[in-house]
Amino acid sequence: MHYIEMARTTVYDLHDSFDSDTYLDKSERNIQRVSNKLDDYIKEPNEENIHDIRKAVRRLEASYRSLPSKKVRNKQVIREYVKYSKELFRINSQIRDFDIIGEKLSSDAKPAQQDVIKSIEGSLFKQRKTKLNEAISFALELRKLHVPKLTKKIKISNKRSKKRFSKVIGRFATRIEHNLPIVANDSKKIIELHELRKDCKKLRYLLELLPDNNHKDQRSEKDDYVSVLMEKLENVQDILGIIHDHDTTIAYLKRHKGTRTRSTQIHSVLKKISLERQNKYEEFVKFVNEDISVDSNSFFIRTTNVIA
Repeated sequence: MHYIEMARTTVYDLHDSFDSDTYLDKSERNIQRVSNKLDDYIKEPNEENIHDIRKAVRRLEASYRSLPSKKVRNKQVIREYVKYSKELFRINSQIRDFDIIGEKLSSDAKPAQQDVIKSIEGSLFKQRKTKLNEAISFALELRKLHVPKLTKKIKISNKRSKKRFSKVIGRFATRIEHNLPIVANDSKKIIELHELRKDCKKLRYLLELLPDNNHKDQRSEKDDYVSVLMEKLENVQDILGIIHDHDTTIAYLKRHKGTRTRSTQIHSVLKKISLERQNKYEEFVKFVNEDISVDSNSFFIRTTNVIA
């Protein structure tokens, strides 16, 4: 059975023990995690705390997206909290991009290019500072909002929870299946590469909401499948994340070439970063070919040697 089909039926066929109460407990913890990370972020918005708040918001999104009750999803207190969290995520993504570009330039530039690089870094610093001020203001507004509570408000059957959860999983699995053959055959599909990475991340965070089964003697083939699938999704996500960092840096440099002399120096940096990007893309294709079985019927995950 193809992993794409298994992903679509994870709740029904792979986890008969799916429990809506456990799922809601995990979802509420994801909401609380945003609140907890928010305090650290406001106090010190460094690279680590930016990473942590972004990851927390991703998990919050997964929980919100899979809530089985449309009525609950539309409640103002929950919808507003998610909306503000996503906006904070968006602003921090831009801040992270500035950090990544700066790191790439510092590591890839030659001594003769340092003056140009310092000029670009100065511009990056100003843009980052503006965005960080915007992010902190938004974080303070988010802190004022009431933190939603789920477990005391929602009483929904396992069947209904499974149905919604399976539907959301199927949506992302289908999108991954659609984009994987496109990006594995064309390194220039930058948008599709980025979308594939985001969908892998979203599907992985959804699978985290399934019940844990950490008892070795009670683990089934289905539990092992979920663990391996999550690992493979994370591997794809990590490789594509590095490619995205390269693409972001390349796009930024192309927009800021400036004078002819500056353009010549930047071109040299671009050439090196583009080569690194191509090498990472080839690593991605190799991973797809070796660790993910592909055929004409389904172009997604069928990891070798997972199911004997």
